[in-house]
Amino acid sequence: MAVNTETRAALVFLVLYTILFVLLILGYATMRLRLRSRYTLITLHVAIRLAAQSTGIAFGLLGYSNIGVLIAYFTLYVTTLVLIESCPDYLNRNTEGFFTLVLCAYRFLISWHYHNLAVHDSWLEPRLPPDTPILRRLLDSFSFSGPKRNYMAIMHQLLIAANAIIIAGGSSLSGAQTSLEVFNERLHKAMIMRTIGQSIFLSLTMIFVPCVLYTMWQYRQEQPRGKIHPTTFILLMTWPFLMVRGVYGILSGVFSPFDYFYPGNYVQDGLKDSFVISEYVLSTAMEWTTCSLLMFTYVTSQNDPPKPPLLSWKKENEGLTNA
Repeated sequence: MAVNTETRAALVFLVLYTILFVLLILGYATMRLRLRSRYTLITLHVAIRLAAQSTGIAFGLLGYSNIGVLIAYFTLYVTTLVLIESCPDYLNRNTEGFFTLVLCAYRFLISWHYHNLAVHDSWLEPRLPPDTPILRRLLDSFSFSGPKRNYMAIMHQLLIAANAIIIAGGSSLSGAQTSLEVFNERLHKAMIMRTIGQSIFLSLTMIFVPCVLYTMWQYRQEQPRGKIHPTTFILLMTWPFLMVRGVYGILSGVFSPFDYFYPGNYVQDGLKDSFVISEYVLSTAMEWTTCSLLMFTYVTSQNDPPKPPLLSWKKENEGLTNA
């Protein structure tokens, strides 16, 4: 049985993601990582990617002889990792990986704020008291009101809106199609909705850069020697890879050589080599590199100070006691 480009590429990234997964599992096993931490989201991302790469190998070997593998291949690429239901359609392939990595990048920056800024709080997402119920935390993560502005609430709402738009567009293609004209009309609308959703992801990626740069400036103002924390450099390094991934996501809906629905991207035994290479270089490789950089911040954050209780919490407790 011939081993095509799809199989080789999927195997390479299966090995690369396995390395990341083993490192994460070792971190949890040795108690160096906590389940309630930013690394859990990355672990879920890596686990889904492992399953996706496995089905990619199967599809590369079997081709169209087993259509169930092809369906699983696409479905695993669109499995949602955070509070969004998955949708087994072609248009959403790889969207959720990008979605979770954009969210991870912001979560890592916020965590760095908590540990390293002088106020031990974040202007992106203010800290909540440790005894805050989980449901309250969830609701507050989408609320922009309160004594402190929660800018991440806007981003959470935009990310969910972008996912909903993409999933709605892809879902319109499911089920029976009455005619070729109806299918083409629905496909055109789905492509537009996918492009809109991917554009939202890309805009949030662009906003990430000024957030990191402002953080670096703020930290230098607080330090007597004006030094820069290495973690912020790594977070800044993730931006070019996320940008390439975001631009590719938009082009995959409007540029035929990157489009799954373009017949010219298919050959007798599967996907065209040029299509596979472009996807793995501009999408999968960008995501893996971003994921690796975010995980490497564990090394640069070893000497970060702990998160002390905020003064506002003490004042609130004193006020309750006096009352």
